[in-house]
Amino acid sequence: MIWRCSAGAELFSLMALWEWIALSLHCWVLAVAAVSDQHATSPFDWLLSDKGPFHRSQEYTDFVDRSRQGFSTRYKIYREFGRWKVNNLAVERRNFLGSPLPLAPEFFRNIRLLGRRPTLQQITENLIKKYGTHFLLSATLGGEESLTIFVDKRKLSKRSEGSDPSANSSVVTLETLHQLAASYFIDRDSTLRRLHHIQIASTAIKVTETRTGPLGCSNYDNLDSVSSVLVQSPENKIQLQGLQVILPEYLQEHFVQAALSYIACNSEGEFICKDNDCWCQCGPKFPECNCPYMDIQAMEENLLRISETWNAYNSEFEESDEFKLFMKRLPMNYFLNTSAVMHLWTMDSNFQRRYEQLESSMRQLFLKAQRTVHKLFSLSKRCHKQPLIRMPRQR
Repeated sequence: MIWRCSAGAELFSLMALWEWIALSLHCWVLAVAAVSDQHATSPFDWLLSDKGPFHRSQEYTDFVDRSRQGFSTRYKIYREFGRWKVNNLAVERRNFLGSPLPLAPEFFRNIRLLGRRPTLQQITENLIKKYGTHFLLSATLGGEESLTIFVDKRKLSKRSEGSDPSANSSVVTLETLHQLAASYFIDRDSTLRRLHHIQIASTAIKVTETRTGPLGCSNYDNLDSVSSVLVQSPENKIQLQGLQVILPEYLQEHFVQAALSYIACNSEGEFICKDNDCWCQCGPKFPECNCPYMDIQAMEENLLRISETWNAYNSEFEESDEFKLFMKRLPMNYFLNTSAVMHLWTMDSNFQRRYEQLESSMRQLFLKAQRTVHKLFSLSKRCHKQPLIRMPRQR
């Protein structure tokens, strides 16, 4: 979870007492296939927009960039080990013993400088930008490594169709990539060599390897001397607490409001919720703070690709053998009424099956276009300039 969590590192120094517990080792494999365009708009879409708290996540940013380049599927294999479980004893002692928090003098000084009625901008500049919005309650230190394969299914399928069927070893399929990803932790070097060879020979995949912290307990005699990193997973969760709980009561409500405006509005406006709807009340310097232009542009480009695919489907149908054969059978020396055309249509079962394939593809494409338009309207509803939308139409 990445919520401007410089606070995690900053408040390690503010709250320096930690409890070191037992060693745990966790390894697993995760294969993810995520297609960003295939999900309907949900109430939490704003979390991943350029106004949300997660858009700064490096993993999410990489996925968005790859998705815009056409890499719609992601395979990821991942493992980590948790070396140390750390707890914030300063907060525990305050909760159970009523002990005062050992906060740094500089932190106290910044609170005093705010006064009794600070503005949201003052809270943002003096507290949030320096210490973040949350501090760490508990976490796991250890190491992790992962292999991520981004796949452009369209290029992969074209490459497979154009390959010689007798040369099966050269054909790369999704199943091949899945098997390679699964063998990463068994034979890392040969797996990476094969993947890099495929990446060079084809633009259908992009491979990313990430290794952080001490990788493998058996490689070190004393893990205490090895630098670790924060790891997060279903087994090793990072628990955060809002910074407002350690502030004086008169500052808490204003801090929450400033934090929401900082996270959701990038400090370009004030975050407001009313009638089950939330938005940013833009400041005078940022009149378009509610308009995520990058996301809107991506949706418009997606609609353009859908229209191009729609036209390509129609062209493929007109170039098909079934269509050409049907046209040859039509009489050319007199006009045909609708009944005559329908009679010829019902007599040609191959042509009907080919047309049903076209209808099925068009139906899926149209539903995808509808979802994209719905999301586009949601993103642009507070923009001063509305996007120009053209839906594909049945011929």
